[in-house]
Amino acid sequence: MAAVELSVEAAPGTGLQLTVRAGGRTIGLPIDADQAARLGEALLAASVLCGPLCPPLPLGSRITRGRVPAASWRVGAIDRGRRPVLDVRLVSGAELSIMLTPDSAVACGEELAMTGRLALAPEEAPRN
Repeated sequence: MAAVELSVEAAPGTGLQLTVRAGGRTIGLPIDADQAARLGEALLAASVLCGPLCPPLPLGSRITRGRVPAASWRVGAIDRGRRPVLDVRLVSGAELSIMLTPDSAVACGEELAMTGRLALAPEEAPRN
């Protein structure tokens, strides 16, 4: 299979361009930020769904978005500790680095802790 290179590049103004390079040809496709977001979600989902641990998808399956499993995570901060960051590595190897505000980092951490505790709690027996 010939090498295919994909990139997203800045276009004039605030535009974006999806650039495909293959077989000595370059094709630039203008896209907007919303299209870039949907493409990113689909590509992250595809990186997991088409990995070696998943069964092959039926031909023609449309991949849009999905919940993708994390292999690992870490937290840190940038800007001298003023911007909390959550780094997530997916099982496909893709890595996301999400910057949060201090308030949203605290809220996210509290909600994750609560959700984790609920998930670990034993199920109650049905009541009569």
